[in-house]
Amino acid sequence: MSDSHYSDSAASAPLLTSRRGFIAAAAAAPMLTPQLLTTMPASAAPSAAPILAQPRLGAEFFLNRTETRDSVFHHFRRMAETGLTIARIFTLWDQVERQRGQWDFSRYDWIYDAAAQNGILIANTLCSEDPPGWLGQAPFYHAWKDLSNPALRPLSEIYLEQVVTRYRNHPAHGVWLLQNEPGLSSSNEPYVLPEFARWLEQKYGSVEKLNQVCYTQLRQFSDAQAPEDPRSGGWSDYPSNLDWRRFRCEHLADQLRWIHSQIEKHHPGALTHCNPPGLTNNMPASGRDMWRLKPTVHFLGASMHAAWNFGMFPREDFGVAYAYCCDLIRSVSAPAPWWVTELQAGPTVFTGNRPLNPTSGEIARWLWDGLGNGARGIVYWLWHPRTEGNEAGEWALAGPNGEPTARTRATRAVASVLNTHQDFFRLAQPVPARAAILYDQDAMLLYAVDGWRRPTDEIVFSLMGCYKALHRAHVPVDFIDTTALEAGQATRYAVLYLPYCYALSAKSAAAIREFIRRGGTVWADGLVGWKDEQGTTLQFPPGPLSDVFGFTLEDIQSVWEPFALTDSGDKAGELWRCLIPQETFGATLRGPDARPVAVERRFGQGRAIYFATALTYACLRRDDARVVNWIAAPALEASRDLPIRLEEPGGRVAFHALQAPGRCAAFLNNWGPATRATVHFPPSTRAVVDILAAATVPVRSAGAFSEVIVDLQEGATAVLLTTAS
Repeated sequence: MSDSHYSDSAASAPLLTSRRGFIAAAAAAPMLTPQLLTTMPASAAPSAAPILAQPRLGAEFFLNRTETRDSVFHHFRRMAETGLTIARIFTLWDQVERQRGQWDFSRYDWIYDAAAQNGILIANTLCSEDPPGWLGQAPFYHAWKDLSNPALRPLSEIYLEQVVTRYRNHPAHGVWLLQNEPGLSSSNEPYVLPEFARWLEQKYGSVEKLNQVCYTQLRQFSDAQAPEDPRSGGWSDYPSNLDWRRFRCEHLADQLRWIHSQIEKHHPGALTHCNPPGLTNNMPASGRDMWRLKPTVHFLGASMHAAWNFGMFPREDFGVAYAYCCDLIRSVSAPAPWWVTELQAGPTVFTGNRPLNPTSGEIARWLWDGLGNGARGIVYWLWHPRTEGNEAGEWALAGPNGEPTARTRATRAVASVLNTHQDFFRLAQPVPARAAILYDQDAMLLYAVDGWRRPTDEIVFSLMGCYKALHRAHVPVDFIDTTALEAGQATRYAVLYLPYCYALSAKSAAAIREFIRRGGTVWADGLVGWKDEQGTTLQFPPGPLSDVFGFTLEDIQSVWEPFALTDSGDKAGELWRCLIPQETFGATLRGPDARPVAVERRFGQGRAIYFATALTYACLRRDDARVVNWIAAPALEASRDLPIRLEEPGGRVAFHALQAPGRCAAFLNNWGPATRATVHFPPSTRAVVDILAAATVPVRSAGAFSEVIVDLQEGATAVLLTTAS
């Protein structure tokens, strides 16, 4: 069928009326090319595509085999009543081509038509890596089959052409997702190894150079094989293992680039997106280097599921876990917009790492925290339950027939406020951060070879512990990766954090040195700079940065149990006592033996701060206000003059701030007991409204700022919006 044909001609008359707004919006919006979105400022990007023109809430609509046309239209009416304006779908290959060459889109036509009738835009997830049953290449969908397979790629190309041309002109179409939760299941298949050989040739140039560093000698690049996994229990050739892991990151990006090229062929300028999962895991080690995935799409999102991903956090810290994921994917996608592409919407029983059903309060806090961090879309997994197979009966926001739940009611309340104040939210952007955390891919890849025996991923735990301290201190923070660091992009910040950055390339070390020399502050802990990106050690930490920090460790004492770093009874010591020489200048803290355990040193125009243990790891595992302060102090100092700040309280209040021309807003989500919060606004602020309570909040002038005090009950949320001057 041509892409101008839509199912059910009897329904076409009412659909034409409801589509008029969609058609007008599509005609008015300029085409959004990858070049346009990646070079334009983030503030301008949302106007380029209707689905990004304003923040939206949505949900995955899974097309069960039991659905009828009437049930689909019924569910979309319920979704619209809940305030949802995005419907994400999977166009499952097996459902549209049950027999080879026999294409039937009638059931997906129902979805697109129901969406158009209800003012909902479609985020269509393509499934070219999930071959249909008749092809005999996968036991089921979600198989992540490798698209370099010559037996799969030509058929995938046909599938992509069929789906994209079918819906490219439909007024309900919003964005193509290249793949669900991009990943690779392949290892050493014969069609992957030639790709690996080409990657090695591009990196080394000659076999002789490769043979100088790798244990296995090759006669030619085409002899390359996947190395033995270190988890097999034997000794491992580090260069080969690291090359293989870096290749897999690039190979996944290549898969997505190919899918994007197919979309561009059939739908030039179409908006694209993808949603890497597992942000609380070691992403590069799994082949998912988010910064490599970024150029394959116009904007990024992520899957964020408490039942799968928040296991290292107690439930009262789910706000920290969620905020970490949001800030991470926002930082990677910047300056483009970002989404929460999957948010757990309902109960898990057999799936997930734990049984969990978010409360209506958790749902509301997640929504407002994401919106307060600038999300342009938050999309639930999923709207109503799947009826069979894995996940049947689980994860849903609504009941089996779209019946309201406490979670749908909470969502509708948020959507109503979002709609009422859409003029502000359409233009609002997060307040720029003064501090950044280094996402050290070199250390993370090396740790996958070094640390696979460890019971926890200490690098990721340290990343999250560093973030937790800044979150507790209500300091806005970005993440940057090693490529951005080496390109000099850390100069956008006043403070750079290096949690568990035990592997730093020579370029990264040079960039850190230059950052400090020019006036920046670097904060580091533990084994910083111990190895290079290949795992080579030349001296004890801080290795190549010993001149910057002013010492070289005398020794590393591994410690089995947590310990007090100082004689104050703190809960700061984890994993190692790093022995700073006794005579080191600039000690700010000393241990019970009077040896320095924290050092601050001037270097050039900046300063270097170091703590002699895995302090960020300890911060994740235990609550200690002193540890939070030791980590957050430099970022707090650098952020004192931000236009919107939460001064009080500590505890478990999540804070974000947005600003738009002439207006700003503070978002407070209380994950702890009742407390009182003090928010500082610009001095020109005269009136503030809590838009959730629709109540004016008293404003007091305090000279350099205006002050608002609010009482937050346990589990409460407040969104404080200044009125237009």
